[in-house]
Amino acid sequence: MNFDLSVETIPVELEKTPQAILPSLSASPASKQGPRRNFFPKARQSTAKSKSKADVATLSAAATDSTARKGIGTTVSRRRFQRGTVYLNPTKTQWIGSYSEYALDGHGVERRKRIRIVLSPSRKEDGTPVRKNEAKNLLQPYINRVNQQSSFPSRERKTATFEGFAKIWEEDYLILSKPSTQSSVRTQLRTLKAEFGTKEMRTIDAGDVQRLISRLTREGREPKTIRNMWGTISLIWQAALAQKFVDSTLPKPKLPKAVRKRPRFFRLADVGKIIASVTGSQRCLYWLLAETGIRAGELAGLRIQDVALDSITIEQSVWGGKEQAPKTQNSVRKIAISPQLAELLWKQIGLQKALGHSFVFTVSTGSPLDINVERSRRLAPILEALEMTKAGYHAFRHFNVSIMDSLRVPLKTIQERIGHALTGSFTLDVYGHTLDWKANEDAAKGLGNEIAKAVTEAGNNLDSGPLTAHKVKGSQTRNLEALDRT
Repeated sequence: MNFDLSVETIPVELEKTPQAILPSLSASPASKQGPRRNFFPKARQSTAKSKSKADVATLSAAATDSTARKGIGTTVSRRRFQRGTVYLNPTKTQWIGSYSEYALDGHGVERRKRIRIVLSPSRKEDGTPVRKNEAKNLLQPYINRVNQQSSFPSRERKTATFEGFAKIWEEDYLILSKPSTQSSVRTQLRTLKAEFGTKEMRTIDAGDVQRLISRLTREGREPKTIRNMWGTISLIWQAALAQKFVDSTLPKPKLPKAVRKRPRFFRLADVGKIIASVTGSQRCLYWLLAETGIRAGELAGLRIQDVALDSITIEQSVWGGKEQAPKTQNSVRKIAISPQLAELLWKQIGLQKALGHSFVFTVSTGSPLDINVERSRRLAPILEALEMTKAGYHAFRHFNVSIMDSLRVPLKTIQERIGHALTGSFTLDVYGHTLDWKANEDAAKGLGNEIAKAVTEAGNNLDSGPLTAHKVKGSQTRNLEALDRT
């Protein structure tokens, strides 16, 4: 009977590994009654499925990946408590420490990075060897910092390199700015990436920023440029603090003193000479700049529909061929114009309508003016021929405010026409809400009369001085423009 039992149990025991057979032979009869073999395939499959489900159900919440990030979908292993490793380099001259850190890439996905640092030489100054336990003690502060982040999930801090977060900031914050602002800030970001690059955001401190500012100052960068650079750094750190990539913002460094330069501006006689030396669309353009004081981008963005019989409306500007909002909310405004300017504008509008263009001033293709090209190819040669100091379109804006002040135009009216946010007077800025259109019209008439007188006086002197040569040169330029349009 015992022989029959052993024969019957051998096939069952053969399914076990050799290591499992030995203890089963010496076990008691009661322990031999293990789980019976299931000879029904369907039942066996359902049992395996239920077993796998039970195994999944018994997984703890801590075993799930705590570093998953939205984006690509790639994740890294769960963070674990680290002890770090220390070892001698191949030449046996230095102790090297190794541990892992976690940082976000440019897509916001957390990735594990292996860090290796030099802890100390393998021997002390007296020649005695540095033991492994001593090297571990040198590595311990780095390990404590990493383990602190893993031990307290609720206080876990995000980490990212400057390059990685700068890309996030560009996509989430900078994209909301105007195209002109984006262009200048991206130029600054190239300098910042070259300086900070792969440094972790929390390791960049006030000393690093101060060294950058000192280097830029030695290289001869303008104080205003350096101050704008600091403004961009401050915005980046504010966004990083809001998203918990840093623990605090950087303190304001010592910045170079901004030297206030004397602005370039035109006098009334200069404006008269410039307008008298040109005709056609150029005369309309310079008269418009002198009388209204609009910005160069607002001039390029002026559409035919924005011009009325006695006024113009500023609702947009153009930068780099792209339409954008004006500089400030107060820049959206209505400006009265003189009869002299209205006549020039409507002649220009008639030419533009005949060509099928929608802007008041355009290139031959109908696109808005490129202000930089227009200044270098049109205004600069005029100023050179008139032997005037080199200046840009903003000089007309300074002239406009100066002549309105000399005409005793009310300060609030100057603010409304020029599109400034503040007058500098608390009473006018806070309590002055009424728009005096009559004062606006009177200012336009006064400006138009003064400019007309200056142009007439300058026109009487066209046969003397540099104006004659420039007039001939200008006529040749206008002939070329006519050929381009045809």
